[in-house]
Amino acid sequence: MRGTTSFNRGSASTLPAESSKAPQVLKSPRKRACILRERKTKFVDIFRTTPTNTVCPNFYVLAHANGCLFRPQCEYCYLRSSFWYLQAQQAFTNIGKMERQIAAWIARDDLESYILNTGNLSDSLSFEGVRPLIARLVEVFRRRAEGAGRKHTLLLVTKGGTREYGSLLGQEPCRNVIVSFSVNSPAAARRYERGAAPVEQRLSAAETLKAKGWRIRLRIDPMILGFDYTWVATRARHIGPERVTLGSLRAEPNLPRFVENGLFADLEAPGDGRGLARYPKERRLALYRQATEQLRGVCPIGLCEETPDIWDALGLDTAAKSCNCGS
Repeated sequence: MRGTTSFNRGSASTLPAESSKAPQVLKSPRKRACILRERKTKFVDIFRTTPTNTVCPNFYVLAHANGCLFRPQCEYCYLRSSFWYLQAQQAFTNIGKMERQIAAWIARDDLESYILNTGNLSDSLSFEGVRPLIARLVEVFRRRAEGAGRKHTLLLVTKGGTREYGSLLGQEPCRNVIVSFSVNSPAAARRYERGAAPVEQRLSAAETLKAKGWRIRLRIDPMILGFDYTWVATRARHIGPERVTLGSLRAEPNLPRFVENGLFADLEAPGDGRGLARYPKERRLALYRQATEQLRGVCPIGLCEETPDIWDALGLDTAAKSCNCGS
């Protein structure tokens, strides 16, 4: 999911970490360098999706980190162009300030959305090995949202597996926390998502957490031409998440400059030059139908960053906006 927000990104060389006077450079369990530092600008802000001709809800973003520690990066990831200037991935350490801003957000009743997404500027769980955070956030939402009968909800989005979701296993589930796993065709993941957990690990993690009472969503995204999605859709059907979101390979204007493997060769440029490059309509529909045929009647289905005509062609409800980032 991409869009516009008013977040300002500071320089890691000038912002101190919470526990020292200089940024700390650490190696994650997956061996990707990470700078730990304080964040000087706000942690919580509204995120308005672009391009406008998509069925996407606005939502709030929690800027707990910049980037992702899975290595190598997924070949298609938009963070390649969003954070091209970073010398290392960044995780923010002034968690007390973050928690206070989250508490202030939960206390508000005049919001455009009541979803706080931790997986838009980073993978929600990939930094747990170098800067544990998620257990603390769950307790904030348990106390201030669930305990107070509020509808404000924390959304975790990850390609993590056994290693990454461990911080959730020792906690009781919270109704105001959603865990969303992004999955793909196993063959596509082996080729284009080599740094992330294997797909079966992600699905097993989803199944385990759901059995313990956690709210689970799945994203099958990006669906890529030449790969079969029947198996992963069937596994999603068996798990029975509260919703599934489908997306096909797409690229914002700057992204192809950072990807040299020909992955985007079959995409058509947007007509106005500012939207997303996409597969032709019929090819997108063919990809989506592999999954919708398995999932219809199991749970709500949504599309990520898709145009209204595609929703209509698949018989999906554009008004409901039942995609991953929706309430």
